[in-house]
Amino acid sequence: MLLYKQYKTLLLIKRINMDPEQSIKNRLALEPYKLATTRYLRSTMALKGIKYNELSESLAQRGIEMTPANLRSKVSKGMLAADLLAAIVDVLEVKDNSIQEIIKLVSDA
Repeated sequence: MLLYKQYKTLLLIKRINMDPEQSIKNRLALEPYKLATTRYLRSTMALKGIKYNELSESLAQRGIEMTPANLRSKVSKGMLAADLLAAIVDVLEVKDNSIQEIIKLVSDA
């Protein structure tokens, strides 16, 4: 499975003419942000006592249908689209400084 994913990544890189080495550098440079996003969302959910089932239901009320397992996977990988991150922050009601907190976690790492 890993080889298939690597193959698909290389095909995509070639299709958009990105240097494979730069793609790897980008992935490594983004890793701290992924980790910080994961830590921030998990800790916020824990502090508010919100489980993935509840998060899924709250998102569904906003017209965003995602299973708890899908959300858990995205959060654990730290790979969320900006719009989904914004929707989750809205559901968790931490709008004021959430992005600043994520960046602080990156700086503290």
